[in-house]
Amino acid sequence: MYLVRRSKIPIFNRNIVENCVIFSVAIFLILIYQFYPYEHLTNDIPTNNFLHDLPMDNVISLMFAKSLLHGELLEFGDWLGSDRPPLFTGTILFLNVTQLPVDQVYLLIGIAVQAILIPVVSEFVAGLSRRKLTVPEKLFLSFIVISSPLFIHNVAFLWPKIFAAIFMIIAVYLLFFQPEKSIRVTILISISMLLSFLSHGGSGFAILAVALIYIAGIRKKEELYRGFLIAAVFFAGYSPWIFYQKVVQPPGDRLLKWHILGQIDIVPEGVGPLFIKKIKEMHFFDIPVRTYQSFHNQILEGLTLLPNAPSFGLFTEQSFYRLPLSVGAPLFIAAICLLFLKDKVYKTLMLITLVNAIVWFALPFKPVWSIHESTYFLPIIIITTVVYRIFNLHSGKLPVMLTLVGFGMANLVIMDWHRMSLYKNTHLVPHDVYKMIDITNYTGGKDFDNTSIENLSVFGSRLTTDADTADFTLSAIDGDAIYYITGPDANGQTLEIYGDGKRVLELTDTKIHRWKRLDVGRFEKLQVRLVDNGKNWGQWSAIAVRK
Repeated sequence: MYLVRRSKIPIFNRNIVENCVIFSVAIFLILIYQFYPYEHLTNDIPTNNFLHDLPMDNVISLMFAKSLLHGELLEFGDWLGSDRPPLFTGTILFLNVTQLPVDQVYLLIGIAVQAILIPVVSEFVAGLSRRKLTVPEKLFLSFIVISSPLFIHNVAFLWPKIFAAIFMIIAVYLLFFQPEKSIRVTILISISMLLSFLSHGGSGFAILAVALIYIAGIRKKEELYRGFLIAAVFFAGYSPWIFYQKVVQPPGDRLLKWHILGQIDIVPEGVGPLFIKKIKEMHFFDIPVRTYQSFHNQILEGLTLLPNAPSFGLFTEQSFYRLPLSVGAPLFIAAICLLFLKDKVYKTLMLITLVNAIVWFALPFKPVWSIHESTYFLPIIIITTVVYRIFNLHSGKLPVMLTLVGFGMANLVIMDWHRMSLYKNTHLVPHDVYKMIDITNYTGGKDFDNTSIENLSVFGSRLTTDADTADFTLSAIDGDAIYYITGPDANGQTLEIYGDGKRVLELTDTKIHRWKRLDVGRFEKLQVRLVDNGKNWGQWSAIAVRK
């Protein structure tokens, strides 16, 4: 705080009131857009909001925080707490001093923290333009960011990669565009990179790209010394986390093996031996071939997929994975077209973008398939760079801005339409839920054979004794949706579903208080087994088939 308070850096000295007002309004609109018509905010909503049944990665930071609060080391499945960067977990722990229930405020805290991107990019663009942005310009920039598919998908789904991008944007501004080269600014650069890397490991691609560009531009000894200072502060700040990974909860290298070395399954080898093994197996042309495959997956397919098979659902799904669609195809194309204008700042930013993409495409030992395997600094810097250049056009600014606003509104409408479609198909309306819970409780110790409620067929069981088991059979033809819910006291239940004699789904130690859609495929008959592991009694669960 002392460094920021004493600094004359433009990015820290803008109109705080304007930014706070825009930020508050943005948070309000984000909450409405992301969570209407849900009655309660729950941490699993983002996993099904725009794509069906994303992994529960968005609550890993919460799980890590809760385990540390209880004095335990986190283990979830075959993952360890040391496998995930700790900064967002640390943020949750820091805010826990308020004694608020962590589970209930986690989602709000995460959204608010990631939405800080809005004032940060506003000051970033203002710093690049060397002037204070007008209120209409700030509103335009905020809208373009908020309406981008990348932001819509990820502001509430707490990887938290937008959080990491915030710090990387600050680091890039201070390193390349801030005239002041003092020691305190240099330390701020290093701390910003460190916080980005501690937020999400994908920032490593951006940090490496920035380092390569900086090293290539070194002309004086002072610049070399500055680079050494940045590296020294970075590694000094990162060393406590290395200690935790290697000493407290080893090995802590699962994500590095996964995303860089392409080793998904757990293996006993460390990163070093595994890297040597991969190098020996690699052929001379593997890197250029892999780079092209990644370029094809991300850029070429990203730009050609929708024209070949246009649909709202496809757009929403692929905008989660492909770089041009996550940015917005109009913005991505505009970024390329604006390269023909004379602007040193713009071309420097696009060089950073290009090198970042090359590092991301070339470094992993497997072709890049999804943008979420990298840092979100890349798409966000494209968005903000284009807006910066538009603000500094000598003519034609207004038509371009209105066009981009139109595309942004189209993004919001399309993705909300898809979200509501998923909501209707994957959630049962409240009055049906209440009816089904009442009936489930009413049946006592008996199993449902086939209880019909309007357009629902309900199968359920009340387990009244420990270690009880309930078996029932249901049919789900094409177009039916299968749901599962447990009562408030469920503890230690296991749900198994068999189709054509093969187990197609197993949920262990289930505790699901909202109807959850189950992905089991299409079978003429499904055998369902609900087992209580003897951890509680008087429990109930229900399976529903919605026609």
